[in-house]
Amino acid sequence: MKPMNIWYKIRMIIGCLFLALLSFSCSDWDTFKKFTEGGEIIYPGKMQSVIIYPGKERVQFNGILNPDPNIVSYKIRWNDNKDSITFDIDKPSGQLPVENIFSVDEGVKSFEVYTFDAKGNVSIPVNAVGVSYGDAYRRKLNNRLISDLTFEDSGTTINWSQMDLSTGPQYTVVEYEVGGEAKTLETPISESSTFLEGVTSTTTIKYKTVFKPESTSIDTFSTTFEDYLVKILPQMKNIRVPFAASATNGRWGILADWATNEAAKNHDGYGGWDEWNGNIFNVESGWGSPNITNGKIYQTLNLPAGSYTFKIDELLSTNIVDTDPVYLVAAEGTTLPDVENIDDALVYTQFLGNEIVFEVAEDKQVSIGILTSQQGDKFYNIVAFDFYLNE
Repeated sequence: MKPMNIWYKIRMIIGCLFLALLSFSCSDWDTFKKFTEGGEIIYPGKMQSVIIYPGKERVQFNGILNPDPNIVSYKIRWNDNKDSITFDIDKPSGQLPVENIFSVDEGVKSFEVYTFDAKGNVSIPVNAVGVSYGDAYRRKLNNRLISDLTFEDSGTTINWSQMDLSTGPQYTVVEYEVGGEAKTLETPISESSTFLEGVTSTTTIKYKTVFKPESTSIDTFSTTFEDYLVKILPQMKNIRVPFAASATNGRWGILADWATNEAAKNHDGYGGWDEWNGNIFNVESGWGSPNITNGKIYQTLNLPAGSYTFKIDELLSTNIVDTDPVYLVAAEGTTLPDVENIDDALVYTQFLGNEIVFEVAEDKQVSIGILTSQQGDKFYNIVAFDFYLNE
């Protein structure tokens, strides 16, 4: 058999294509005619670079209009086309950035954006997703908590608790008055404290926390202002490493801001301050130094009525046992009682109790500190004390 002629093959292929065209159904042809009725379909240029920024029960639409000079408006639809908004434009030639803010009910929304020309021709849609925030988000927001206060001669420091960052806290606003002058401070959420300059007497402040649900949000949310009573009270000073000394002699010294009686100065007139371990609070007897009888190291404060806690916040090391006559003490007046009169104190605990809590019914002068009678090789290295008003 001779090879099939190449032209015969071509004719066969053309014939098959012709038969395929003949098989195009009438209904398909009618559908095609419907979309081309009246001539060529006109599609205005579609919107470009569409971004939806979140807001408070609204969103901000940003886009760039196609260079098509025939565009006269654009429409945004959402909620399965149940909601829409149209914006008219007076478009010059070239690309045109557009920005509009409009109300949207809370939730994640899928938006469709269309452009139109003057004849009502519509572009193919551009899709974008955006979020509107409202009451459901507000219910998740809590004001930042105040951990505690510290006081200085020039003002008061608020120490803030850490927050859950997932809700988008940005900063805390504090409002207060000093000498009749209103002051407002904003503290970023990354900062752990706020200094209230001039707050040296008991006063009420108010504060709120401001949130952004997303970094790109056009709006902020906030908690309501909360009142807080700042109770000014004297603070114990020099209560943590590195402890300061008012005088030193080699390793040993006298603690600044503390009263130290002669019995506690058992290192040739010095005691309580120890340069070892980073300038620590240490009362040590033995190892060649004298015993201590009724040694007293304390501070005297004028306290308003209230409940107070004094404690050893961190103890590095000690060989004191719970039967040794070493006490944490709070007593009325300007000194501490002797060991044999310990029951005259407002409150006391043997050293390893590490904490005392006491009540002051009215403004009183109270002395707070350590009372000790220690024999032989005894010591206690204290890293930090703490003293505060109980809420």
